Amino acid sequence: MSTVEKRKLIIFIAVAFGITAIMAVFMAIGLKAEKDLTAFVNAQMTYPACGVIMGMLLFDRKKKKLPIVGFIAFLATSAIMVVIAIISAFADQEMIDMPTGAVSNWNLYSQYVLLAGSTIAYLAFWICGREKRKNTGLCRTHVVLSLVLVLLFLVLFHARSYIAWIVGSLSRGNGMGDISLLNAQVFNLMNWANAALVMINFPFTCIAFLGEEYGWRYYLQPIMQKKYGLRLGVVLVGAVWGIWHTAADFMFYSTTSGPQLLVAQLATCISLSIFFGYVYMKIGNIWTIAIMHFINNNFVVLFTGGDVNVLQNQILAWSDMPMVIIRSLIFAVFILAPIYNGKKGQDNNTDPDNKEKEELENVG
Repeated sequence: MSTVEKRKLIIFIAVAFGITAIMAVFMAIGLKAEKDLTAFVNAQMTYPACGVIMGMLLFDRKKKKLPIVGFIAFLATSAIMVVIAIISAFADQEMIDMPTGAVSNWNLYSQYVLLAGSTIAYLAFWICGREKRKNTGLCRTHVVLSLVLVLLFLVLFHARSYIAWIVGSLSRGNGMGDISLLNAQVFNLMNWANAALVMINFPFTCIAFLGEEYGWRYYLQPIMQKKYGLRLGVVLVGAVWGIWHTAADFMFYSTTSGPQLLVAQLATCISLSIFFGYVYMKIGNIWTIAIMHFINNNFVVLFTGGDVNVLQNQILAWSDMPMVIIRSLIFAVFILAPIYNGKKGQDNNTDPDNKEKEELENVG
């Protein structure tokens, strides 16, 4: 790793983890004051990509063309969301009843900023030209295969719910249990109609999901795989990703089951990292991974009743850990995929400077 690459890595770590740690202090203040902390989680999703973007702007701008407008829109959006989150820890809040559940005014402000910033950044990345997208790993390659893999993710996403249901029921001594309740959610046509509508929102919230995946998959995965090998590298990325959620696990996703949530987060992030890593190595399309992340976060809400607050204040017991681990295996099994048999450091689609082999499929 060259001196420049080391400096870029330091910037990435400082932004992705340093800002997260600083914001955890303000989260703790907000938690003590019984404030809604959703604005903090919204902002945190942008930090990994911001670390990558800042490194590019500092060290790559003179060497190659970059989508400056899109990058500035990304950084500005993240900065404003950070300010809103900090203010939310101290200012009075108002809970507003929405069709999808009660949300705080500061959460809404954060969402409005995310919507505006995502729209500007998405358009900027779309019209900036193929050379700039190629230089920064933002090309939309392998479109048909991407659609197939997104459908595969949807199937596995729901299969994971069935595994969790069955394992949970068996552990309680109820046999297979009454799976009709789960079927009613999964095969509800209204849920799928709402899911189709939700998908339309991706360009308007893309900064959040690209914010994580641009950091973990586009940037960190190739570095870790080159150093530790394709399989161990992608597992370590998942572990780093899981640890990065620690503050949210103890103060947002749960306030009573933090250690359990952290273990569950690690299992989930490692298994998803394996699957996302598999997909990214095959197609090199970071937008596809961001869409999968978007589906994972939003469909959990849609197919569990539609309450946006379902992910907050979870209660998880240590006895639930076997179920969490078993359900994660549906994605973790992709570690056995032949694509992971390659040698570390070899050229593959995760290399940011790799020439696009499928330019004819590039619709961006």
